[in-house]
Amino acid sequence: MWYGRYNSRKQNPADIVILLINALAFITGVIYLVYGSGNIYWNIYGIYLMAVMVCNAVYALFDYKHDIKGYLYLGVSILSMLLVPAFNLLVSFSPSHHSSRSIVSCSLVLLLFLAGGFMAFNNIFRKKTDVELLLFQIADKYEPEPKIRKRIRIASIVILTLFILTGLYLSYSILFTNFIWETEAFISAFALFYVFLFLSTGLLIIKLLNRNKKFYIKIIYLLLTLFVITGCLAPIVSVPAIIREADVSYRNAFGEEYKTLPDYENPYFRNILFSIPEYFFGIVTRDFTVKRDILFYTGNEGVDKNLRLYFDVYSSNKDGDMLPGGNSVLIRIHGGGWKSGDKGFLNNAQMNKYFASQGYVVFDVQYGLSDGEMTSSDAATRQRYGDFTINDMVRHIGIFMKYLTDNHEEFNANIDSVFISGVSAGGNLAMASGLINANSPLRINGIIPFYPANALAQKMGIEASDTFSDPGLNIDGLSPPCLIFQGTHDGLVKPAVTEKLLEEYINSGNNECAIIYMIFGGHSSDIYFSGYYNQLFLYYMERFMFQYR
Repeated sequence: MWYGRYNSRKQNPADIVILLINALAFITGVIYLVYGSGNIYWNIYGIYLMAVMVCNAVYALFDYKHDIKGYLYLGVSILSMLLVPAFNLLVSFSPSHHSSRSIVSCSLVLLLFLAGGFMAFNNIFRKKTDVELLLFQIADKYEPEPKIRKRIRIASIVILTLFILTGLYLSYSILFTNFIWETEAFISAFALFYVFLFLSTGLLIIKLLNRNKKFYIKIIYLLLTLFVITGCLAPIVSVPAIIREADVSYRNAFGEEYKTLPDYENPYFRNILFSIPEYFFGIVTRDFTVKRDILFYTGNEGVDKNLRLYFDVYSSNKDGDMLPGGNSVLIRIHGGGWKSGDKGFLNNAQMNKYFASQGYVVFDVQYGLSDGEMTSSDAATRQRYGDFTINDMVRHIGIFMKYLTDNHEEFNANIDSVFISGVSAGGNLAMASGLINANSPLRINGIIPFYPANALAQKMGIEASDTFSDPGLNIDGLSPPCLIFQGTHDGLVKPAVTEKLLEEYINSGNNECAIIYMIFGGHSSDIYFSGYYNQLFLYYMERFMFQYR
């Protein structure tokens, strides 16, 4: 009988087990947040953390139907799996948030262990009496469900069903194809959160279904939940394959020294490719300082008239010469289809903070935007729009490079060692700027494009000369080394685009180009800085920059 597990004369061992594993998960989580490091053994805790969350969800499903705590746990779990990545994103994108770790996100993860422990504690020390259980049985059998409660229950099932159908779409998009590439940024990179989100959703639906409801309906919901979870597990399961392929690609292009030389055993470098705890709790950034909105160009005539362009600069609070970066320069170009986007919050500021803390001087730079889709009502943003071509945008970046050449001492920047990086449209501009300026006084040591939108400008209504639209045409034997981030399921920048770049390097007799493929990764799948894709790429990116600085 269902009430047997609550009988005052009989204790269920599962209650004690759930209480203990949640207590251990909570205590270990606090220790990790206070003392944790990048040690690979913390992944054992990461696996344990996920196992406890699964156990809690199943335990909540089988908690007594008249007890609200099981329903509350599943609801809190759903809410937490939505809020944790959201708050992690907010602090990651914020240029001024120094630790880049959200207190809210960390608290919500630990709250799940407190809630799981509370369920078990309540069942151990506040057991139902035999009289209470008998009254519940009589009510179930003879009393109709109150109308208000029934309406709330049915409405909840309908809403949760629509929610899990959304999960079905996400799972299909991960495994097969996504017809709306604009949504790809929020799918594969967050899929591990969706595993627990939709597990709790499916189990809550099953728990809310009337006990007299036909059994096959519960089986349908269970199978639907399992399919959604399976699809959402695909990216994390693919991590070992990504690591194997990335290692081969990197070694073929840049050699073995990143694995053999002691210089790469640096405490500032990541010593593991993927940390599960960091996925949930976020990656901490070290000491850095940022100066924002520094004017570097005012247009006075022609298409540039009234154009004002700014940059932000990030640097270490410590002596950069004593850090891996050695005050080398990293120029970052934001994406946005050449029609939108900005430096700072919209350019994943944690990337700037991360490399500044390693001793690089990071410049987050604006450029003019095509006015084809101007929607901003902000005057400062509107003035950046104009009838700009890709050639103009590359020219704006060149103006910044000239500014940097003339003013580098002000920022203690080593302009003999410069890297340029960008995402999507910014990746295209970074490639064009890096290749065309390869022989300029500002030496480009390496290019790091993320899914560069090459040969796509004209299709999106942006004018460009062929050599700027498709920077691969500029590659020769002296072109700077290139490390590329590419999602295999990118619906906008297909893998063939970056494969063509690699072929151009090889055909020119230059083998210093590697593509790191992110299996199941869509467009902008690096958006979650603590995600598996970005963690893996950071491992190689920091070594690439150290090797060629």
